[in-house]
Amino acid sequence: GVMRMGWRWLLVVVLGVNAGVWSVGAVAGEPLAAVGRPNIVWISCEDISPLLGCYGVTSARTPRLDRLAAEGVLWTHAFACHGVCAPSRTGIITARHPISLGANHMRSRVTLPAGVRLFPELLRESGYYCTNNSKTDYNVVRDLKVVWDESSGKAHWRNRRKSEQPFFAVFNLTMTHESKVWPEGWREVVRGLEPTTLTRTDAVTVPPLYPDTEVVRGDFARLTDLIAVMDREVGRLLDELDSAGLADDTIVMFWSDHGNGLPRAKRWVYDSGLQVPLIVRVPEKYREWAGVGIAGSRDERMVSLLDLGPTVLSLAGVSLPAGLSGQPFLGPDAHRGRRFIHGARDRLDERQDLVRSVRTERYRYVRNLMPWYPALQEVAYGERNETLKEWRRLGAAGGLTEQQGQWLQPRRAEELYDLQSDPWELQNLVDDPGLSGVLAELRGECDRWQLQEADVQLLPEAMLERESVRLGVVRGELFAGESGRERLERVLRAAEAAARGDGIRVSEWVQEADAAVRWWRVEGLSRRLKSGEVVFGEVLDLLSAAAVDEDPVVRLSAACGLAHGGQFEHAAEICRGVLVAAGGDEILLTAVMRTVDESGAELFSRCRGDLEKYSGGEYFDRLLQNAKR
Repeated sequence: GVMRMGWRWLLVVVLGVNAGVWSVGAVAGEPLAAVGRPNIVWISCEDISPLLGCYGVTSARTPRLDRLAAEGVLWTHAFACHGVCAPSRTGIITARHPISLGANHMRSRVTLPAGVRLFPELLRESGYYCTNNSKTDYNVVRDLKVVWDESSGKAHWRNRRKSEQPFFAVFNLTMTHESKVWPEGWREVVRGLEPTTLTRTDAVTVPPLYPDTEVVRGDFARLTDLIAVMDREVGRLLDELDSAGLADDTIVMFWSDHGNGLPRAKRWVYDSGLQVPLIVRVPEKYREWAGVGIAGSRDERMVSLLDLGPTVLSLAGVSLPAGLSGQPFLGPDAHRGRRFIHGARDRLDERQDLVRSVRTERYRYVRNLMPWYPALQEVAYGERNETLKEWRRLGAAGGLTEQQGQWLQPRRAEELYDLQSDPWELQNLVDDPGLSGVLAELRGECDRWQLQEADVQLLPEAMLERESVRLGVVRGELFAGESGRERLERVLRAAEAAARGDGIRVSEWVQEADAAVRWWRVEGLSRRLKSGEVVFGEVLDLLSAAAVDEDPVVRLSAACGLAHGGQFEHAAEICRGVLVAAGGDEILLTAVMRTVDESGAELFSRCRGDLEKYSGGEYFDRLLQNAKR
């Protein structure tokens, strides 16, 4: 997707830059040329749902953001593509779904396909001064000197050499992050606040998703305080523009990278994890060009954070490259609102999962391709949250409602929610015969989307990485071309069959040439042995064949099944063999550790000595500590 541009356009850029006429260079159309190109400021924050006064939250103390909304436009239906920071930011900076790049795992270092660029690069080429202060976390390998004029804690639009040069400046505020909701993190953030202004636990509303206890109220009260501190910092950044006399030349966009840093919100693909605040203030002279509503209005269109970059390019008069998943919601080419919002979840730190979701204005469809895991799988970092500790405590004591308790259990392969009657997505309507048409439509849309985006994350991560290295192609190109699409379709069908628990004969399995398909089939059987849905004697032949598979990831899946069938020594032998074969491959070493940890204490005791010889990185170590506990 290299930007298409004519010679005339190029000449304008060169002449504009050389002559210092920054306000006119590289614009698409007269109206923008007549008023000069806008400065654009992003103020992003972390881990909050729309918990601001302007969204109707009475306990919020957000005067500056409320004023920004009164002067601008507030979006009621803005969503991230993932409920955790790194993949969400991959989507924002590339304007592409991270599943198409193989970058949807939390914290990966993925090489981009040729021609895929980070959108600030295009802004810089068109004459903008671009700064980032300072979080990146893009999940992809890129030289930041190519992306930004400056990316650091000191980066600021003030540092540009020529005051007439238009700028794009990002300020990322961190005080609302999940870790600041923890009591020790909160104390650090609110040090400067008057104790009398701190939120009382009886002032907050606890959604029905969560048990309404004093502990849970404490988390919501602390989050309210963090948002109040963040609001003051937003005010400071806006005041800087005012005092420099730049407010009338600068478009300001405020957003959060995903929903609240609380359980079944952050890391998840429900509204609680994907829906975010989005406010845009456009100065009077750009309003017509931007096609923005009147001050204080609300925009009901469904938009994705993938649309942020294309919107900035559009407002700056820069042509959009081909192949983007994002599309502008302001400017001359603004979309009329998305019909569907897509979300995805894959490995979160040390734990794997694979979930895809499709949302319309009224319904959400969720596809759980690893339904054997509970929603609230144990991820070490997230376990420090007070609400989650309380949820687990009450779950063990029988103190949860059925709708709250379901997230501690294995899931259904599919979920369907009516957001009109059930905004917290607690009542799965997948079996409702009256919604069979809705289910079929959204299931079909999920298929279409995964196939169109070439969802390479359907390959288990260690296989994805090894295949990429072996074939010498980047992850995002593994399903390229007609044969790639056919393969993708076969793998998707195998994953869906595994999620449903479809049986498979040994003869069919042995004849299957694709390791990814073999893996999904063995994984589906192995995981169901634990719950007793599959009888061990009936699948022993298949597991024995998988135990000598040429692919190490398939062998690990067989080890999991053998352990659940009581054949611990055979399972341990397989794990030891893969450990040796892994060499320094951290992703594969983590997969071994995850297999052992999830297969129980008996397998761990047999492998412990071998595992302790390895240093497989942060996630390997977390799983090792968990297994020891």
